[in-house]
Amino acid sequence: MTTKLHQLAMPAMAITAFILLLATTTTTATATAHLNNGQDLLTGHSLPMQSSLAHQFFALAAEQIAISNQTASTGLLTPSNTYGNKAYNDDLCDRDVARIRDAIANMEEWALEFPDTWGRLPVGFFWGHLISMGQYEECVAASSTYGDEIRGQYCLTRLNITQFYSQVRRRNEETSTARISYKQTDPQIFELGVCVPSTCSAEKTDLLLKYAIEHFYGTDYVNLTEQMVSESWCKYDAPIEFRGVDIFAIVFFSLIIFFMIASSIYDFVQTRNGGQKKPLYLAFSVLHNAPKIFTVKQVNSPNVIHCLNGLRCFSMMWVVFGHGYMTFYDLPHINRNIYYAWLETPYSMLVQNGSLCVDTFFFMSGLLMCWGAFREMERTKGKLNIPMMYFHRYIRLTPVVAVVVLYIMSLYKYSGAGPMWFKLGTQDARCADTWWATLLYVQNYAFPYSICVSQSWYLAVDTQLYFLSPLFLIPLWKWGKKALIPIVIFGLLCLGCTVATFLHNDFTLFRVQDDHVDLRQRLTYYPTHTRIPTWLIGVIFGYFLFTRNRGRQIPLAKHWVITGWVVAFGTMLADLWGPYWRILPHTPDSPLIEGALFEPLSRSSWAFAIGWIVWACYNGHGGLINDFLSWSFFTGFSRLTYCMYVIHRIVQLVNAARLQTDTHFSDYDAILRWWHDFGITLTLSIFATLAFEAPILGIEKAIFGRGDSKPAPKKPAPVDQPKAASEPLQEPVPATTDAEKVSEIEPAISRAANPSNA
Repeated sequence: MTTKLHQLAMPAMAITAFILLLATTTTTATATAHLNNGQDLLTGHSLPMQSSLAHQFFALAAEQIAISNQTASTGLLTPSNTYGNKAYNDDLCDRDVARIRDAIANMEEWALEFPDTWGRLPVGFFWGHLISMGQYEECVAASSTYGDEIRGQYCLTRLNITQFYSQVRRRNEETSTARISYKQTDPQIFELGVCVPSTCSAEKTDLLLKYAIEHFYGTDYVNLTEQMVSESWCKYDAPIEFRGVDIFAIVFFSLIIFFMIASSIYDFVQTRNGGQKKPLYLAFSVLHNAPKIFTVKQVNSPNVIHCLNGLRCFSMMWVVFGHGYMTFYDLPHINRNIYYAWLETPYSMLVQNGSLCVDTFFFMSGLLMCWGAFREMERTKGKLNIPMMYFHRYIRLTPVVAVVVLYIMSLYKYSGAGPMWFKLGTQDARCADTWWATLLYVQNYAFPYSICVSQSWYLAVDTQLYFLSPLFLIPLWKWGKKALIPIVIFGLLCLGCTVATFLHNDFTLFRVQDDHVDLRQRLTYYPTHTRIPTWLIGVIFGYFLFTRNRGRQIPLAKHWVITGWVVAFGTMLADLWGPYWRILPHTPDSPLIEGALFEPLSRSSWAFAIGWIVWACYNGHGGLINDFLSWSFFTGFSRLTYCMYVIHRIVQLVNAARLQTDTHFSDYDAILRWWHDFGITLTLSIFATLAFEAPILGIEKAIFGRGDSKPAPKKPAPVDQPKAASEPLQEPVPATTDAEKVSEIEPAISRAANPSNA
């Protein structure tokens, strides 16, 4: 009998203990029960639902509210306040928390959704997984009609866990001397998704969460003195209130689509009826502009450098690849710490030294700008209309950039939501004060730490070089090789300036090893003077190609051709993987002078190697390489590269910020995301080209008659002074197009016509 009574008493005692825990009748009983679970924090251990912090939060919060009301401490908080378009009321918050607690005790589904959406204790914490997002969509959709409606509000909280991690006994302490390991710092912040009533302010939620954590885990694991909840990282499902800029953007994009439809209908009707078409009315016609992108005509002309199409396309893919890894690193990986081992792989050098593709574009920009300017001066007998040259440059580059800036400042905020959006969806804040600098192409100097369209620094540098170009072009045209001496000296001085900047600021060989990456970018990556040497190499190369090589192929012995290719590829491999051994663990630190010399010299040597590829392909020494780079597919693709360059970064950021689940870090996963981002970017670029870039070119031609004049065909002569005129092209383009635009890793700029035409 005693045994049976004992067996019946055991479950009764368990039920009694559970009820006491859930109701939290006394502070002492609650504290004792939960302090026993102190060792559970961040260990991956999780008990059934009712024993989790998420479920106990509402009982503990209601307890704290009752205590606060008794001691009149609620006066410390403002009863009601607003933040942005959010309205909070602490009295209603108290009521809603109590109602959710009671409904959870009654096992009501609507109330159980609140703790169900909370993040849980981490999985993979010791591999760098420092976020548990929970279920954002379920939280903001949680609601109930309980007298007055109760709605869910999601907050991504930040818990300082340095106290907990300081108690962890680490293994393999000796690996702390590895090359990159000092970047792998101890975890400090764990991000936890929570769901509370929408009437609770961040200040109130912070107070309640700290009380719950203190009673659930004690004070030995989480620093309760720091703020955990901020208003900017909380969101509930509120009605959308369009701002003036939002309405303007909607109207603007609607008008563009209307113009495209109307212009296409006009084009179709006039074609069907055989009527004459007005160029201005055709500017937005998809039927008129699409063939310019997708139709490829082989042009055998000395003014066309076909291999530049392939170089431009591969560089653009490299841009998206490198920027993709930059975004990929910020995702909520369950194995985030693998990144530090990945940095020491040869494959990672494609990303770490991926900025070399910038120098490919600067080289091509200088080459095509010189080539195009000389053709214009050849037609006008040595004259350049510099004001119109600047004007046409600006109106051809700016529309697509302006549209992206408008989107970021208006509709971007409606493109996604969720935990990662709090962290990555901040581009609109960057543009709030800096948009004008982007449209004036001075952002690399005016706001180097908060550039509106982050990759647009290249457009600023390239535009500034374009504005400076007459200082180099006119002397080269008038004095030929005599002008090369001061130009070369100027380029060497710019190289020396970069070296001195590295030495003065103690910048290291690799960016990932640098403790001042932002300063390094501002002083050695974004400034125009640091890019002048590579650009000038392109200008000088374009000068010799135009004056000595245009219209004929220079023969070269086979063994010299082989030597040239070996040297060029060897140089490129050295620039990419030469410093790889320095990043390996247990290798000696590189002296400062090594990094100071490698950075500028690798850029210049890369430009020389690209120059060989262009020269060899143009002169018939490229073989299969020239056939591949000159493939007609790249001709159409390269017409989209400018829009792709301007658009791709925002696509990557939106795709990343919309994530609401954990990810996995690996090269395979990164490549999958690359295809994902690349495909969306390509699709949007086709639309942007048809809606903005091609129409601007059409309007420009209709108003200014650009491209109507044709130079008289003459046989080119290899003389120092460029007097030979070019053979007639199907659509000659003067120098103001810069061939046209080229584009952190970074750039790519195209033309609406053949992008390799200078």
